[in-house]
Amino acid sequence: MDKNKNKTNFADLKGVLLHSGYEVVLTKKISPRGHHPSHKFREAKGFIVPDQLKIYINRSISVNDRVITLIHELFHELYPTWQESTVERNCKQAFRELTVSQLGFLQFFVMTRPEMAAAIKRLHTTSPIC
Repeated sequence: MDKNKNKTNFADLKGVLLHSGYEVVLTKKISPRGHHPSHKFREAKGFIVPDQLKIYINRSISVNDRVITLIHELFHELYPTWQESTVERNCKQAFRELTVSQLGFLQFFVMTRPEMAAAIKRLHTTSPIC
């Protein structure tokens, strides 16, 4: 994926998050009952349910893994004909090419309130005073 394509992908990801009505739901464990029927069950990181406009993400994985999972699930929405291996390859590439502000934007959707509060506190204690 070239950098131009990634910028388009980020704009597309942002558009889906802001305008589609999808809700990101952080859950403690992804259950087989809620798991996408076309996938073999394993301890999933997340899945998308278009009919319910919900993206479920396992909150027990790291914040950056949650971002990768969010990108993965959004790619399923954006590119429904892509095979799983194509989605996986492209979401990891897109993650590597995120700018700091793009990463922060996506982290906002996958962080718990305590994680968000801790991150804001770290920013306030590490920022130089003008």
